[in-house]
Amino acid sequence: MFFRNKAGFAALAILLTAVFAARAAETPLPPPETALLRIEFTPNESALSSSAHDEIAAFAADVQRQSSRLLIKAYAGPPRDASSTARKLSLRRALSVRNKLIESGVVSGRIHVRALGGTSDSGPQDRVDIVLAGG
Repeated sequence: MFFRNKAGFAALAILLTAVFAARAAETPLPPPETALLRIEFTPNESALSSSAHDEIAAFAADVQRQSSRLLIKAYAGPPRDASSTARKLSLRRALSVRNKLIESGVVSGRIHVRALGGTSDSGPQDRVDIVLAGG
């Protein structure tokens, strides 16, 4: 029998882990959820472009008249990258967008931030999505 010793069992466990990891890597990522506003960033950057400033200001003018809460979902890096570097960069991006929203008149208490690091979908890797909180 193959499992007569611990080495045989360990070899099988390693083989199965490799097979399942390969299958997970081959699984296509789902499409991104629909965002109220999507801001794309240059890789490794957290500064807003001038066009992003304009887009966020226009968005803020529309959303000020509503009472809904907003969720800023920030991404940085390749799919499933949960490294501290990716999470820190996504946080800096989220805070850049949040600060521009507040500067443009959106009440800070209506804005929630999630720094997610690498993407979990097939959308752009370097982006911030603004969605309705709880939606």
